[in-house]
Amino acid sequence: MKTTQTESLTDLTRKGTSLEFFSAYQERDIERMMALFDPAGDFWLMPLGPDPQGTIGELGRNFWTGVIGAFPDIDNTVDTITAEGDKIICHVALFGTQTADFAGIPNKGLRFNSDHIFIFRFNEEDKIVAVAIDWDHARFQEQLGV
Repeated sequence: MKTTQTESLTDLTRKGTSLEFFSAYQERDIERMMALFDPAGDFWLMPLGPDPQGTIGELGRNFWTGVIGAFPDIDNTVDTITAEGDKIICHVALFGTQTADFAGIPNKGLRFNSDHIFIFRFNEEDKIVAVAIDWDHARFQEQLGV
């Protein structure tokens, strides 16, 4: 009878890298966040279209810099983290208070709390080579007064 399930060292390493990303995000440390990625990798905000919109090194960096600038108290809670092949899937609650206009959303000083799914894809060297992020964008906008 099997009473425990073991995870591979690769899965554990990749989960640790994913958790490191969320730790750096909590600390608003863009350089530490970006060090976990291949800058040429795909960056995809899933509610905004069916395909990646740019690279992690350009669009990803600009996006996260914008989020941190507009929501200086941005924080997260990782609810679940699972491995599926070369992907790590994280269910995360993100929350913060808007203090500046962001992505066409005027600042009204409102707070959001939104469930997100981050899907990180890794290469053989355990570097993140793609990230896809999904959330209920209509609910996010509603919470910010749009």
